[in-house]
Amino acid sequence: MTPNRTVLIGGGTARTAPAVVGAFLEAGYAVTVTGRDPERLRAALAVIPGSEAVHTVIAELSEPNAAMDAVNSTLERWGRLDSMTTLAQTPFRQSPFAETSLAELEELVLGSLYTTYNLARAVLPPMLEAGGGHIVTIAGGSAVDPAPGRALFGATKAAIVTLTKGIARDYKHRGIVANCLVAGGIGTERARQYLSPDEFAAAATPQEFANAIVFLASAEGSGINGAAVELNAREVD
Repeated sequence: MTPNRTVLIGGGTARTAPAVVGAFLEAGYAVTVTGRDPERLRAALAVIPGSEAVHTVIAELSEPNAAMDAVNSTLERWGRLDSMTTLAQTPFRQSPFAETSLAELEELVLGSLYTTYNLARAVLPPMLEAGGGHIVTIAGGSAVDPAPGRALFGATKAAIVTLTKGIARDYKHRGIVANCLVAGGIGTERARQYLSPDEFAAAATPQEFANAIVFLASAEGSGINGAAVELNAREVD
């Protein structure tokens, strides 16, 4: 039976993935989750109760063909594709600009901007054919106001914001809703190791992060389009 709503989630091994997948399932979505490593993907989703509404695809989304394969697998499994988001992140070294390298920039572009571009590019044709769809990209607060040592990270995230706004402008008249969630700190267990107690307390919880994505990916969030939506929780002074 074809589900009522489906979502394709890239970056299923991200630390926020269990919360995001769980929130979509709770909202009644059938979910496709991608990841590069089968074992890591299995481990990341192990905390979610088994469900026939979760379909996994092993894919390296920095490769255009892999992103297209993930979309085709989603359509084959669920018969439709309503929403897309990607949680894929690339580890980076926080350092002053003059101490960075072109190789570091290329790695960030490949792991963040390329994956977002490839997946968005792959989902658009079936969404347009169906009359619309929701695209939710993810950026960090450094896209707007980079912290010291985050020039390269902020630049790649700012590119994602611009890319998303461009998609909305190009296709809003054809039913495409595209927004970028600009997330500040997310209070994962990993973040507890490098955030101060005050910073951790101010960070959004993984559940708050997940709820924001589900809202933007759903009909309830359709009144917002082409926006950089800041998730800053308790970080506002």
